[in-house]
Amino acid sequence: MVVLCLCWQCESAMAAPRIESVTTEIRSGAEIPAAVRERMAHSVDTIGEQLLAGKSLQEAEANRDSYGKLIQQIFDKVLVGYSVDSVVLEPAQEAKLYVQLQPWADTIRNVQVQINVSGMQPMVEPVVRQDVAGLDRVFEESLQGLPVAAVDWTNGLLKKRVNEFLQIHAPEFKADFDVEVAETTEVTVTLFPLLPVVRTVDLNMRSATIPNLGLLLKRDKMQQAADQLIGVPVNFAVRHQDVFNQQLAGVLNQDEDCRSWGIDTRVQISPGERLSIMSRSDAERYRVRLEGWSDVAHSKGRYKDDTLGLRLHVGDMLTDRDEILCRLDFFPQHTRWGWQLGYRHSFTPATVLGLGYDMREHGLIAEAEQWLTPKWLLRYEYHGVEHYGQAALRYKLHDFLALEYALDKDDSWLRFIGYF
Repeated sequence: MVVLCLCWQCESAMAAPRIESVTTEIRSGAEIPAAVRERMAHSVDTIGEQLLAGKSLQEAEANRDSYGKLIQQIFDKVLVGYSVDSVVLEPAQEAKLYVQLQPWADTIRNVQVQINVSGMQPMVEPVVRQDVAGLDRVFEESLQGLPVAAVDWTNGLLKKRVNEFLQIHAPEFKADFDVEVAETTEVTVTLFPLLPVVRTVDLNMRSATIPNLGLLLKRDKMQQAADQLIGVPVNFAVRHQDVFNQQLAGVLNQDEDCRSWGIDTRVQISPGERLSIMSRSDAERYRVRLEGWSDVAHSKGRYKDDTLGLRLHVGDMLTDRDEILCRLDFFPQHTRWGWQLGYRHSFTPATVLGLGYDMREHGLIAEAEQWLTPKWLLRYEYHGVEHYGQAALRYKLHDFLALEYALDKDDSWLRFIGYF
């Protein structure tokens, strides 16, 4: 019989409801920053669960005042900037703790935040600042209304919230901050770039409509702008690639000389520790090109003695497809000049037909060009007065040099062509 009673009592004790979790509500007559309030509640939750988890509701109800005073004493010792007026326990399986706080006298009324960006050049710094816009609100929300004496207690919370903000908005940077506590608290934040960063910049400037030599006059200006990307985190350059493309293009697009010629520049950067920049500047209306050539193994035919030549091409685009032009040729071996006027029409971007008049020989010149690929060009020209035709297949090695195989009825030869 005794054994049965003991078993019944054990079963009853096991069946009695117990406290399984504790949640805390922080109350105060003064405003408490939400993030600080959340941290306080978490701290009290931890204390409460250590004392109350597993306790029966009957026991908790019988000792609710004692438990409340004990939690009040513990929390009051670790909390700085506030006095804990009271802690009220409401026993339940999900127990509630109501904590009443009273802030100490001096509180933070205003927060002023100054953000410094370390190591970033004038072209880059505004982009970083745009990314971290709103970082000041992290400090305002965490500090404003807080007792002055409680700031040190929230330092870890501030670091966590700042890191969370940067991870979302500017993960390529880390932040250090210094807080000068007063009724008007001043916060100085310094952002530092994270590795890897851009260490060198390779700048390439090209044009298909103006002489590349003309771009050399603007290279120093462009190089100075490009060098501002040195020290920028590589991932930041990747993320803001379009922005930096536009900024670098604007260096020439806003240049007075380029604007007067109607030159439009487009830039493409390839981010990396060794960052490369390809700048292409072309005029919408005008076509000005300077090229020179040298023939190898050209020993027979009409032009066998003119194996060296220079040509200046000046064109005006009447429409997107129609161009009127003037060409000036110079052959230094015999100090001979020639020039022609002409017209070219592009049936497609790859197919061009032209008709010109040789002002020196007084005859018509017909020409045709067909781009087979972006690097391979097939061309033909015919001089009416001399009844002379020449065909050629050209391969563009890069933007400054091409190799051509040319032939006429008398001979065939190789031609090296330089684009200046």
